[in-house]
Amino acid sequence: MDGFEKRRNDKKAVIIQTALELFGKYGFEKVTVTEIAEKARVSKVSIYNFFESKDNLRRIIVKNILDESLCETKELVEKDCNFIDKMREYLENRIIYGSRYNMDFFFDAVESDPVLRQYLDDFNTENKGLISSIIKEGKKIGYFSTDISDTAIEIYIDIFYNYFLHNRKIRPTLEHSPKLAEEINLLFLDGLIRHSEQ
Repeated sequence: MDGFEKRRNDKKAVIIQTALELFGKYGFEKVTVTEIAEKARVSKVSIYNFFESKDNLRRIIVKNILDESLCETKELVEKDCNFIDKMREYLENRIIYGSRYNMDFFFDAVESDPVLRQYLDDFNTENKGLISSIIKEGKKIGYFSTDISDTAIEIYIDIFYNYFLHNRKIRPTLEHSPKLAEEINLLFLDGLIRHSEQ
């Protein structure tokens, strides 16, 4: 990567980070491109050149969040380590995401943009497959019950995700309480853990 390309990428990253902070703090509708440009110390023209519109900037931010999450989960699935450590890291990653990003911003974006809704649906399908891989690994070593069918596990995961997708009231609580998020994730896993030998 040459110097020009690096400066260009750095500028885009600053705009994305600045917009994410402002959207999270004040809401998407209240933030203007002018405010993003001023805080990021770039011109409005740069924002339009890179992202075309404020809507598209938000779209790219949400896609980046989902892509980053999926990438981390893929790396974890492929990681050669103790299964208990893998599950601990999986839970830590979920908690970090819940506190790193403003959940209202994220879900408002998804709910108001059909392109993002489809992107989230595709993400959930792929992510569910990755989680199923982790669960299958857990079944193989006796950590998760082999009595539970893969179909039942998929429905269980869907119930879990759909609750958070559609329950707006719980989002701020989880966002500001990593401990509660951890407890919920542990309860989620507890439904799959093999009890007969513990």
